[in-house]
Amino acid sequence: MKKITLASIITVIGALAFAIPALAATTASFTPASVKVATGQQFNMAVTVSPSGAKDYAEKIEVDYPADTLEVTSFTMGNGGMALEQPGYDSIDNAGGILIKTAGYAGGISSPTMFGTILFTAKKAGSGTITVGGQSVAFQASSQSAITGMGASFTVSTATVASSKSPAASLAPVSSVNGQAFVATDTPSAMAATANAQVAAANVAVVQQGGGNAWIWVLIIVVILIIIGYAVYASRKNKNKDRI
Repeated sequence: MKKITLASIITVIGALAFAIPALAATTASFTPASVKVATGQQFNMAVTVSPSGAKDYAEKIEVDYPADTLEVTSFTMGNGGMALEQPGYDSIDNAGGILIKTAGYAGGISSPTMFGTILFTAKKAGSGTITVGGQSVAFQASSQSAITGMGASFTVSTATVASSKSPAASLAPVSSVNGQAFVATDTPSAMAATANAQVAAANVAVVQQGGGNAWIWVLIIVVILIIIGYAVYASRKNKNKDRI
């Protein structure tokens, strides 16, 4: 039986440590996470991207939505993002319910960042989910990884509201995040201001949670204890053989 040495234990621990960045992924989130509007009403949905473990130099975001219930009226890129207006990287398909936008970041980003704001119009009554699509990709220095995230739910009531490019600000709030009320007609700049506050809070949370990798370190510690325990067992077994 192969003898387990201290060197082999160190090798395993090093391999596990270097595997942590590979497990990191970028996530995308929507603000607000839940919306209630009336038929014909418009609402803004802010998109935030949160890199983890590696610096992202570009983000390609696909947003899927039910085309029979919602349509995208416009998209506003967040500050700091340089739009990539190329086929396959920039499109709005209201027939298929797919929005694709791509932004590049000079110097890269490594913390939650406001990607942009989508203005939706509710076409008819119904409910559903706005989700992060499978074509969403984060581009790092020498690699790329898929972007995942939680969707945002919406409900459209049968009551109709007169449609307008600049909807009346008198419409009732449709959602609340950390005590901040979002109105269906909030402008992208207003949404950005609140979303930026959420980004700052997310940065603090990431620091407090040790970068979100606490569970990985717990796993590494468990594996280390198992290896050490087995090494002690093997050593005692070899000593008993030598005595015999």
